[in-house]
Amino acid sequence: MTPNLCIAVSASTLRALLDFQSEHDNEIDPADLADLAIRDWLHQQRELAKPAGQRDYFWKKLFLPDGTRLRVSNHMTTRYAAVVGDDLVYEAMTTSPNRFAQMTLGSARNAWEVVYIQMPSQREWKLALRLRYALEAEARRAAKHPPAPARSHPSPPPAPQRAVPAGVLPAPQLRPDCEERRKAFRRAEDLLLD
Repeated sequence: MTPNLCIAVSASTLRALLDFQSEHDNEIDPADLADLAIRDWLHQQRELAKPAGQRDYFWKKLFLPDGTRLRVSNHMTTRYAAVVGDDLVYEAMTTSPNRFAQMTLGSARNAWEVVYIQMPSQREWKLALRLRYALEAEARRAAKHPPAPARSHPSPPPAPQRAVPAGVLPAPQLRPDCEERRKAFRRAEDLLLD
């Protein structure tokens, strides 16, 4: 048996809880009702505390944010599913895009070719296969042109150019793509000569 503890609750909150219980003819003990209310509140807070990446659905590598709608049509009907939290829901059941397509069409089909997707802030429906191809093309483009490495410190501004008198040769400069040879990388014999 779980021990019960007393928690201070304001009089107005307790009155609202008891009024709600009497209005709905609940025979639940007020302590159990308070326990249910706290558990519901905790569940809601845990859902809100999830990182944004966990509240969405990934179909292979295709990211479907919360609120995305999926549509499958045949010559007779059109059926809809939606991403709710981090689940794909069709007729109050959690499902996958493939199962959604099979249940609505009644036969095994490639879901990428029959499911249309509407993102939350957009009006148009796009075929899932086209979204997948666009994602793969973007990945190939990013692989061909990797971003430039970030510098840890900003480079100093270039020194102002001074006029060199005639007949004087400027000192040779190290090429920017070559590293200067440091003493730490020299051989022991070379260090003795220095």
